[in-house]
Amino acid sequence: MIKTNTKREIKKIQELAREYKKKGFTVYIEPTGNEVPSFIKNFNYTPDLIAISQEESHIVEVSSRDTAERLREISKLVDTIEKERGWRFILVMTNPRVSSVESIQPTIPKLSDLQSALKKLSELVELSYSNELKFDQAILLSAWSIVEGTLRMYNYSGKSRMPVRSSRSVVRDAVMLGFITKEEGEFLDNIAEIRNSVTHGAVDKKISTASLTKLIKLCKSLVTEIK
Repeated sequence: MIKTNTKREIKKIQELAREYKKKGFTVYIEPTGNEVPSFIKNFNYTPDLIAISQEESHIVEVSSRDTAERLREISKLVDTIEKERGWRFILVMTNPRVSSVESIQPTIPKLSDLQSALKKLSELVELSYSNELKFDQAILLSAWSIVEGTLRMYNYSGKSRMPVRSSRSVVRDAVMLGFITKEEGEFLDNIAEIRNSVTHGAVDKKISTASLTKLIKLCKSLVTEIK
């Protein structure tokens, strides 16, 4: 999968490299040989940039309107990357309105917004139970949003002084800081895989009633414990 970057893309790659280095990542631009992870070596693909840290690593593809057509070719590659623990595929367009690295970092919600979302979730659960659990995926996505938002509020505000990090690190950080137990972290990791499948088009994906009930209970508990 050979490609030639435009001048705009090259400039963006260099900009991203500087930003990642400031955040403590080890950075490789157009990596080769041992710099390329073994799990993508079977693909005819050279990443624009690889950024590696102890917590997480990113394989970055920089694209523009002129080169976006080739992205259709790498869907299997993306699936392979996302299955690897600690790795993410990051697509960066060359003309965003905000800094690209910053744009992938979600903001910390307000407690009042989380409480409002929890109330709506309760209403959705009640509606679903009265309709033969037809809205299990909607409940899953809504509950996960609240859980992740709550963990972000706990992890990255107040006295912890930890930098806001990506979704894959949120649960791990919450376990490390003692806000959730190791068992709860493992449960949320499993739920995250289901949630990712749903958000990436698995419209027939099912979640067990027991897991959904446990997620809702944990969701309510986390919001209640935030101070």
